Amino acid sequence: MIVKNPSKIIRTDKWQLNPTSEQKILFEETVKVYRRFCRFLTSIVFTHWDKLGGLSSNEVVPAVERLMHSTAQNHFIKYPQINTCFYKFPSYYRRAAIAFVVGQVSSYMTRYLDWQSGIRSRRDAKPPILNPDAGCYPSLYKGQCYKLQGISQIEIKVFTGKDWIWTTVQITGLRERHTFDSNKMLSPQLVVKNNTCHLSVPFECHPEKRQSLENVVAVDLGINTTARKCRNINQQIAHITSRQIVKIAKQFNSQVIVNGSMNIAARGILKLVRRKDNEKCSSKNPGRLPRSWACLCDLWNSNDPKLA
Repeated sequence: MIVKNPSKIIRTDKWQLNPTSEQKILFEETVKVYRRFCRFLTSIVFTHWDKLGGLSSNEVVPAVERLMHSTAQNHFIKYPQINTCFYKFPSYYRRAAIAFVVGQVSSYMTRYLDWQSGIRSRRDAKPPILNPDAGCYPSLYKGQCYKLQGISQIEIKVFTGKDWIWTTVQITGLRERHTFDSNKMLSPQLVVKNNTCHLSVPFECHPEKRQSLENVVAVDLGINTTARKCRNINQQIAHITSRQIVKIAKQFNSQVIVNGSMNIAARGILKLVRRKDNEKCSSKNPGRLPRSWACLCDLWNSNDPKLA
């Protein structure tokens, strides 16, 4: 049997951090300045989307950088105020923010063009809105934004409000995906919310090939459909069983068994089709004991020579 090569899958682990009170403030400042930078970028990318939208992922980041980041070869930039507002902003934080904002604007433009074309959930649906405050978190590039020290500590580049420095924080909780050699660790995100800090660490996983001896086909009919079919089948079985018992009883000319079989079939059908758990059986009346289920053994009359 031919087994296809499994494609890669992405799974994310949560690495819990244990920062001090001063480190929490630094992490909050880092996330805050990163989100401010993304808001500035949103207006720039949206303004120049007619030129940026047709570029590939490898071309769009340098193209946006040429609009706002001055270098020795690029003195005259269109948005010099970015360097003034975000002085010494790390280059890899900048590129991570550009990639995130390009994705946001691309998603908005796709949804807006669909809305203009009439592809809507309903006729009076409002057009989509580009939200510059998307609540993003900074992505950390290895060597430039974070440095692992084993699996117990990590160094992260953070913002103090005036400058960018390195700080070391303890890792207190993590899972086991990093222990597999086949898993590749990707760029984590620094998540700060609800007075806690953790790293959202994605892994590129390559599951092992599984040899299957035979194909397995499953059909999901839905629980309601299955329940209705089972109910109909039970009713059919009850009717068929009742008819067979009556037929056998008539052959032996035993009225006792005939009445008993009809009683069994009637109460059995009533119990099968009952839909509410709190609905009482009709045989249970106040002031008397509940009537027990009859069986063929109780109806068997050993004194009857026809049944002996």
